[in-house]
Amino acid sequence: MRNRTVSVRSFFMPRCGNTRSDYEMGFLSNLFGGKASAVEQPATEDGRTAEAFPQAAPVATILCPVSGTAMDISEANDPVFAGKAMGDGIAIVPSEGVLVAPISGTVEALFPTGHALAIKDEAGMGVMLHIGIDTVDMKGDGFIAHIAQGDRVEAGQILVEFDREKIAAAGFEDTTMMVVTELGSDLSMAKCPAGAVSRGDVALSLIR
Repeated sequence: MRNRTVSVRSFFMPRCGNTRSDYEMGFLSNLFGGKASAVEQPATEDGRTAEAFPQAAPVATILCPVSGTAMDISEANDPVFAGKAMGDGIAIVPSEGVLVAPISGTVEALFPTGHALAIKDEAGMGVMLHIGIDTVDMKGDGFIAHIAQGDRVEAGQILVEFDREKIAAAGFEDTTMMVVTELGSDLSMAKCPAGAVSRGDVALSLIR
């Protein structure tokens, strides 16, 4: 089993635990003030969560940050994200090594290794992006960030390029997680259907 403990500098101290996921989530969640508000999708008549976008006009849309195959975040092979500890969203198994901004806003956090970042828009909504599972172990090898913390970015702008072959050779999955943080309690979320997506497609629709 891979050793998941890690030494961290004081300003990246996690809130609890000693796994790398705790380390990363502590770093990013401290910037956003903790877990996102719970979000609920519309339910069908038989009580199942609806997959399709609602008929009501969304108050915000969040784009797919990478091309590939989308799934619900609960299906990600990472217990922190799958358990929605930082918010709800989707995961994408990428077909390319290019990550773009899903919203326009400010880069509130950029992990030193370049594999994780968070963007907040002018309304205060935060979106967290995480390339791969346990890829913090790669220590930045295979990741090229084209932005810096504090930068203003536009939706669709290239944020990070990553080497899928290098990630696979290191023994990691490159599944990319995207979750919404700082979501108001008056908003609900609808997700794109599972399956093939292209960067720039609508991934999440927020409605009031």
